[in-house]
Amino acid sequence: MPITRRKLAGTASRSLVERSRNAQLTYAPVGISLGWRPVPDGFRDVQVERVVGQGEDAFRKIGYALMHWEINRQAGFFVSSQHAAVREGERVGVVMPFLGVLGVSAICKVVAVVAEGDRIGFAYGTLPKHPEHGEESFLLSHQPDDSVVMAVRAVSKPAAWYVKAAGPLAHAMQSRATDRYLKAAAHFGTAPAPAHAEP
Repeated sequence: MPITRRKLAGTASRSLVERSRNAQLTYAPVGISLGWRPVPDGFRDVQVERVVGQGEDAFRKIGYALMHWEINRQAGFFVSSQHAAVREGERVGVVMPFLGVLGVSAICKVVAVVAEGDRIGFAYGTLPKHPEHGEESFLLSHQPDDSVVMAVRAVSKPAAWYVKAAGPLAHAMQSRATDRYLKAAAHFGTAPAPAHAEP
């Protein structure tokens, strides 16, 4: 697992994407973060959801940001994706902030895209060189009471030695990342819509 200075994050992340062409997922089964399959023994299952906006306009703006990796970027992660919009099957490099100027680079594969009327989102799973094994999903829903709810679910277990050694600290870092995602979603709910976004 490369640990790089964050100013080199782009190079490290893109390099991981290029080298992962034939890489296989490091866990099974696919869909565990979406409830499609039972969570295997040994995996930690954490789900957090929060109201991040109100109304159709907020749902559209947050949904657009979610499906174009902007929520991840707003949360402080460097994202190197193969396409501007999230696509099932694409590989994505992510650099996670770590100790200020450092970043931990990781690689994932989008294993599912959800687009069901008032629900939109995706799930990605870990590939080799990721510090954990497992899957994470990001689902946005427009509720009957007009609230917009974001749910982030991570089903994972440690892979790298330093994640295993970190124990509760690693859990705290995961919780912090989830909080950043949800705060980023709320930000886009009140921000002006991108000029190129669909009405």
